[in-house]
Amino acid sequence: MGDIKSAWEIAQEKASKLGKLSATEREQQRQDKCRLAAEALADKFLSRQDIGVIKEDLSKQEAADRALIVKLAIRQLSQSIDIRYPDTLAIISQGILALSNAADIKKELDETKSLFEEYALAEEKERHDIEEAGSQLLHQMRISGSAIGRLNIRAIEGWQQRLDQITKPFGTRLDALKRQLQS
Repeated sequence: MGDIKSAWEIAQEKASKLGKLSATEREQQRQDKCRLAAEALADKFLSRQDIGVIKEDLSKQEAADRALIVKLAIRQLSQSIDIRYPDTLAIISQGILALSNAADIKKELDETKSLFEEYALAEEKERHDIEEAGSQLLHQMRISGSAIGRLNIRAIEGWQQRLDQITKPFGTRLDALKRQLQS
């Protein structure tokens, strides 16, 4: 009767036939592992909005992987910046600053904040112009006083298109700032 092999021995034989990973494959696996860790770190930080999460999660990583995880987490957080959601900029900036101590990052985040302020002014001006035009139209129709309240400009046809036109150049500038943050 022949020798009966255990499942472990059979698995070992098959694994030895597959061969070992090349240096390139090992590096790719490391990068994939770091990318997943960075995405998890960024998502966890954004959901909890606590800088302690960053420090805690990074301390659990291998020292050799930390620099890559930091770089990838900054990339992930910077991609989360959206001109249409100015309230999130402050928390994302805190996360990026906690990950990096580079002075360039602070400067670029300040430029991003200025861009958001400039966008808010442009949007408010457009909103005011539309409300003014609507009020004038109602006045021409002899509708005034308590018959009308504040205009709901979101219900006005074309508001979203006008907002998109305003947003587009700011979005282009924001994309350039995001690339600078990621480098």
